[in-house]
Amino acid sequence: MSASQRTILVIHPGGLGDILLSVGALAAMRSDFPQHKMILLAGSEVGHLLGQCGVIDQSLSIESSQLSALFSGRAQISDVQHDLLRRCDLVVGWLSDHDGSLQRTLQKFGIPRVILQSPADAGCHHQSERFIQTLKGEFPVDMNPPVRLRLPDQVLQAGRDALRAVEIEHTIPLIVCHPGSGSRHKCVRADTWGTLIWGCRARHLMPLVVLGPADEQAEAVILEQSLPELPILRPRSITMLAAILAQAKGYIGHDSGVTHLAALLGVPTVAMFGPTDEHRWAPRGAQVTVVRGGSCRCMDWDAVRACAEKSCLNVKPDEVFEALDAIDFRYRRVTNS
Repeated sequence: MSASQRTILVIHPGGLGDILLSVGALAAMRSDFPQHKMILLAGSEVGHLLGQCGVIDQSLSIESSQLSALFSGRAQISDVQHDLLRRCDLVVGWLSDHDGSLQRTLQKFGIPRVILQSPADAGCHHQSERFIQTLKGEFPVDMNPPVRLRLPDQVLQAGRDALRAVEIEHTIPLIVCHPGSGSRHKCVRADTWGTLIWGCRARHLMPLVVLGPADEQAEAVILEQSLPELPILRPRSITMLAAILAQAKGYIGHDSGVTHLAALLGVPTVAMFGPTDEHRWAPRGAQVTVVRGGSCRCMDWDAVRACAEKSCLNVKPDEVFEALDAIDFRYRRVTNS
């Protein structure tokens, strides 16, 4: 990057799924500002992944103290950070700025356009549209842009190597299963997962469970089913997780960031929903099927947590298998082409 190249700064403090739902909006900004360097201030792991995929040019970790002075309303930042903001033509932040302190701090650097908007809004049909809606009026954007994450060759090879290390070969179609979620109240019963994994094997599919650092309860759910010789992987990063997902012929999961990642990679995805609204939160992708139990009758999330019945999560395994059976297993695994 030249010393004079102009920049765009995007601030997104959301979780993995929220940030992945904004990929369409990020692509729209890149399309309208092709000569600018796009910088994302977000979680370090998802920022690294989006940089690997070419969605952004640079990521800054929101977990670190980097640029933290902006959020405290102080303009005393390092020379490097000051130079970044001095060259910035646009800041888009998906966060609340109730007292306007962040807006005022950014304006002190002479940034001509600052757009700060909470991602929470009930007026949009789908959450991805909320992120794009933020940009409307500032420059023309497509409300339904095609989105797809494309992994570079070295990342795809890392996924192949990770499977080979645990002696998983592609002799039969691989189905990645993620039994976790950001909330246990989004997860189907343990016996449902047992039925799904046995059913995959009966269909000559290879189920592989992936778990993240926050999936201790999900791991217990799987282990209590006493499933023999079930491979379980714990990817060390979101980028490695993406590399493993890219080797799959199909994916089964809940309303979670991992499910959004599988869908954006183009992996045929079955997303099991319960108390959350799939019309608002379903993953984006060309090969996504949503299945759910009954309608959720809880009025708010407190009611969801208190609900013992959780009929909305009584997902019928046959509906999941119907979606799996519809996958054309001639589907080629994810490539960067």
